[in-house]
Amino acid sequence: MGAFVRNTREIFLKLREVKYHHLIKLYKQFLRKIPSNCKYNAPYTFSADGGKTVEIRLCLLHQPNVDLKLGVFPHLIDLCQEPAHCINCNAFIFKHTKDSIKEDFEKELLDLKLKAQKYPDVCALEWAMESSATTKALNWFEKLRALFLPIWPF
Repeated sequence: MGAFVRNTREIFLKLREVKYHHLIKLYKQFLRKIPSNCKYNAPYTFSADGGKTVEIRLCLLHQPNVDLKLGVFPHLIDLCQEPAHCINCNAFIFKHTKDSIKEDFEKELLDLKLKAQKYPDVCALEWAMESSATTKALNWFEKLRALFLPIWPF
């Protein structure tokens, strides 16, 4: 069996499709109504008994300037960890927008180390596109000959 060869356009279209699917996945992740996607929600980590650290999610709607590093006053802050609470919450505002998610994704693609770690399929397609772009392009006669060679020998 011969090697399966794709032209640069096919690789480019596949690369665009793969990037699109990664972006859709990020949209689904960051545009869901869950506590971590709310503008007012913040993680707070504290040490529990036995040296274990526990993370809880706090609603800072009424305390926007609170410094969580100094500690928490429980009577001033609400606990918000359940996705069911976010569905009915009137104060829920998304932390990210479609534009900000797309910008962050494009920034990640500019960082070669991060791109190789998070999106190896994108790296592979870019490499294939670069290597196929360095091959010799056929002139019109060679393309015509390759097209009709199986049915009409010259």
